[in-house]
Amino acid sequence: MRTCDLCGSSDFKKLPFYYEFEGQKLQGTRCRRCELMFLEPQPTPAQLERLYGKEYFTDRPNYDRTQQDVKFIEDGQKNEALNQLRPDKFTDYVLAHYPGRQFRYLEVGCGPGYTLKSLQALGWTTHGLEISEHAAEFARHELHLPVVTGNIETTEDFHTDQFDLAYMGDVLEHLRSPSATLAKFHRILGPGGLLVLALPSVLNLPSVRLGFAAYGALGKERKMDIPPYHLFEFTPNTIRKMLEKNGFEVVDLLNPVKPPKHIRLGGSMIEKVSKLAGQYPTYYLNKLTGRFGDRIFVVAKNLK
Repeated sequence: MRTCDLCGSSDFKKLPFYYEFEGQKLQGTRCRRCELMFLEPQPTPAQLERLYGKEYFTDRPNYDRTQQDVKFIEDGQKNEALNQLRPDKFTDYVLAHYPGRQFRYLEVGCGPGYTLKSLQALGWTTHGLEISEHAAEFARHELHLPVVTGNIETTEDFHTDQFDLAYMGDVLEHLRSPSATLAKFHRILGPGGLLVLALPSVLNLPSVRLGFAAYGALGKERKMDIPPYHLFEFTPNTIRKMLEKNGFEVVDLLNPVKPPKHIRLGGSMIEKVSKLAGQYPTYYLNKLTGRFGDRIFVVAKNLK
């Protein structure tokens, strides 16, 4: 019997959305005890391998409506500006809070390794793990980086206390057991080591919650129009609980929301209008309170 990855309960509630993949219905589900949300059943390991073929990393569309599609491996990058740090949420945060510190660093889902390469210029010892053989080969052969091809859930390439900083951006929600993955980070990070996670929290939005209530009241379900990439959906509360369960103390947790112009608009015209109508008040409420966002950025300390 399937049990909750966070609390171990088997008391689940169906949510009014589902995916279809290879002829199988994958139902949105919530644990009644701890409120962790996930798909039931999950795709098999073989199905996930097909889901994350080369096309996922090279041809997948950019869901930010304000940007053009970005190439996963950019032409000319191996020769230009590789030592220039690219500003993003992770690097901005770490450099502001730990200026001058040189970390033993692991990035899970490092892609072709551009960020790893730039952090080496700061004196960091960098390692990468990347599930895409296409990207990992580029990182190893073109950028000469120590990048392992593999899955954080199954790899045995890293040893106890090897790192004092690890980052995983938009990966945890794709894994079959996020809790087991956090336990692995507890082992490979040294005492006091930092784990930084960035992940979506779309089902945390008030508009989505209202939509669920409306679908439930009408006895209807929403078939999702994208593949089942996210096996889990987190809220600030559930990710905090899962980190604490696996030996971490949350140091900082931010819950921002995307501006309305950046959100993906799928579904019917009514659904598109409803998404925009809900995103505007949520955006300004988030600015005032820091809550109800659709993204999570969390920094946690290893309590060894």
